[in-house]
Amino acid sequence: MEVLSTIVEIIRDLLVFVAVMVGLLVALVVVVSKMPDSNPLKRLLTALTYRVGATAAAGALAVPMAPIPGIDALYDFSVPILLVWYWFTFLRDAFRRDAFHRDAFHRDAWHAPNPPSPQMLRQITHDAR
Repeated sequence: MEVLSTIVEIIRDLLVFVAVMVGLLVALVVVVSKMPDSNPLKRLLTALTYRVGATAAAGALAVPMAPIPGIDALYDFSVPILLVWYWFTFLRDAFRRDAFHRDAFHRDAWHAPNPPSPQMLRQITHDAR
């Protein structure tokens, strides 16, 4: 009986941990959604959210694919390869110096009401290096 109560306590603690993590995730999504689009942290967390969602969707789709023999093997082979590539592109871009900030600056600069002059862009590019 003592082993059973220990297992119940472990499961309870895991469920509490998962609930707290979901609450933190919701709070983080709300805070990030309030940030301006040009914020590099928002761009990084948005990309991370897409990756987590794609990974969760791949896991959720694996269950109904399991009973189908041919599709199951193809799914089990191709989805991990695609997910590794998808996460690799995130890590590659995240560790690239100022990748998210640079893209946000150029996107916002070209969509501004008065785009910067070529001389101004040369100066900005020169100062950034």
